[in-house]
Amino acid sequence: MASILFHIISGPNNTSKAMLGFLLARTAVEEGHKVEVFLSGDGVQLVRDAVMNNLTGLGTGSLKEHMDVLKNSGVCLYVSTMSCENRGIRDADLKGKLIKKVLPKTLLDLVLSTDKSLIY
Repeated sequence: MASILFHIISGPNNTSKAMLGFLLARTAVEEGHKVEVFLSGDGVQLVRDAVMNNLTGLGTGSLKEHMDVLKNSGVCLYVSTMSCENRGIRDADLKGKLIKKVLPKTLLDLVLSTDKSLIY
């Protein structure tokens, strides 16, 4: 099986693109691949409860359902500390979720350690 990094930079302003990234990450996990998910830019806004609980893509499913499958499979989501700071994402927004705030070096490490990288 492959190890795949899904780098999601699209947020609620581009629902179709963001949701496609999560749908494919979920599909990869369900197929038995090792999955890493990194959110940066507008993508960090997807961790807000109001967004996560209500965002549904056209033909790409529910963000909450995708997040639940990833979490239940042990997939940790990495979020850019700088993107969070610039978009008002606080630690309280991450509480109870399998999400880690990290610096850019983590993204570089993930790119170098996975077989494939997909950007949405």
